[in-house]
Amino acid sequence: MKRPYGTLLALLVLIGPAVAGGAAAAAPGESRPGDVAVLVIDDFGLGKDPQAEPGDRDENCTVGTNDVGSNGAGDDLPVSTYGHGELVYRVLADELTAVLGQPPVGSTTMPRPVPGPPIETTTEWKFPIGGAHHAARLVAVHTDRYRTDDLLDGIRDRITALRRDGFQRFVLNLSFVVIPCDVVGWLNDADLDALLRTYDAMIQKDPALKAGLLGYLDAAGKLDPGLVRSGGFTATLLRDDGLGPMRPYLAGAFYQTIDIQEFSVEQRPLSTIYDDPGWRGFRKQFVEPGASGATLKVIPVGAAGNGVKYPDPKADPDTAHDPANLIRRGLPFPFAPALWDFVVSASADGDKDVTARLNSGEVKLDGTGPGLVPGSFGTSFAAPRLSTLEAKYLAETGTVACGGTPPLGYVDLSGSPVLNLAVDSPWKNRERADWPSICATFPT
Repeated sequence: MKRPYGTLLALLVLIGPAVAGGAAAAAPGESRPGDVAVLVIDDFGLGKDPQAEPGDRDENCTVGTNDVGSNGAGDDLPVSTYGHGELVYRVLADELTAVLGQPPVGSTTMPRPVPGPPIETTTEWKFPIGGAHHAARLVAVHTDRYRTDDLLDGIRDRITALRRDGFQRFVLNLSFVVIPCDVVGWLNDADLDALLRTYDAMIQKDPALKAGLLGYLDAAGKLDPGLVRSGGFTATLLRDDGLGPMRPYLAGAFYQTIDIQEFSVEQRPLSTIYDDPGWRGFRKQFVEPGASGATLKVIPVGAAGNGVKYPDPKADPDTAHDPANLIRRGLPFPFAPALWDFVVSASADGDKDVTARLNSGEVKLDGTGPGLVPGSFGTSFAAPRLSTLEAKYLAETGTVACGGTPPLGYVDLSGSPVLNLAVDSPWKNRERADWPSICATFPT
C-alpha cells in the first residue's frame, strides 16, 4: 500500500502556477514546432513531507548529486545559502535565455522558509519558430530525497497539471543520484567496514554527528557493524539533515561495489537500481514514443555524478579512511538515473584533472555553476545545459528519438550485456564536435 503523499504533493501543486497559457495541443502523431516545459526535479529547500519515509532494502531512494552541506556548491566551497535545485534552476534559466535568444516574459516565486529572497518556481519565455511564437516554461519540482515511487508521483502530478495548460513536450532535468533505500543491506563485510571507518573518522572530527547515531554506536563511541546491519541506518542518514555530510558516502559505497570487469544489469547490486520498477512503469507511461497518447513527448536528462571517494593508497593505513585523505575518482559509467537507457547522461567539461574525478556520461558540457556561487562546478550544472538544448530540439522538432535513442543518448543496455568497462566503456563523454555524428539535427 502506497504511503500518503501529503505535504509534498501540496508543495508541487503550489510550485509553478500558470504564467501564460500554452498553445493548443498538436493533433495526434504530428511532429511540428510546439511549446515545451522543462521540469527541474530537485531539492529546492522547501522542507520535507513529514509523511514521506525512506523505503526498505528492495526499494530505491534519491540523494543529491552533491549533497554535502554546501547545497551543490562543491566539496571545498563554503556552505551556500541556496538549495541545490535553486542553483540547477538558475543555470537552466540563464541558458534558456541565451539559447532561445529571448528574455523571460514572466515568473512566479514562493517565500523562502528561512529569511531571504523568494525562491523562483516558474519562468516562461516566448520564442519564434517558423513564423509562430511558442512557449518554454521552466518549472521547479521540489523533492526531498526519499523513495523513487514518491518522487515519480510528484512528476506525474506536475506533468498532468502542465498538460492542462496545453504543454505536451517535456524535458526532465534529473541532477540527483538513485541508491537503494538500504545501502548497507547490499554491502559485504569488507565494503561495510570501509564505509564505517570513514564514518568513524568523521565522528571523531565532528562529535555532533553522534547525536543522530546513538542507536548504532558501541561503548567506545564507534559504529558497531552489527547494530548498523540491524536495519534503518540508511534511512537514518536520509532523514536527519544533521547527518547530511555523511550522505555522499552512501552513494560511493554502493556504486563502488559494482565490478567494472563484469558490468551487467542482471547482476546485483547493479540491477537493484537499474531495474527500478517505478521508473520502468514511468517509462512505459510517459517516455516511450506514443506513451500516454501520441501527443505526449518526454526526454529525461541526468547528471552523471561527481565520482566517488576512495582511500588514497599512498596514505597511512591508519588514517587512509579519514575524509581528509580520501581522493575522488570518476567511475567509467554514470550514477542512476543517468545510467538508464532512456535518460541522456551528461558529464562535465573543464580542467583535465577535475574532469578525471567525475563519472563518465554520454556527452559532456560546461560544468560551471551559476554566479550565485562563484567557483561552483559539477555534473549537476552540465545536465541543465544539456536539458536546455534538448528543450530547443524538442520544441523545434517534436521528436524524442534520433537514431533510435533519445537525442545524444547513444548507450543502450537493453540487452543486459556483460561489459568489461576497464577495457572499453560505452560512455564516451562525447564533445560538441562529435554530436552531429550521433544526431545530425541536434543543436550544438
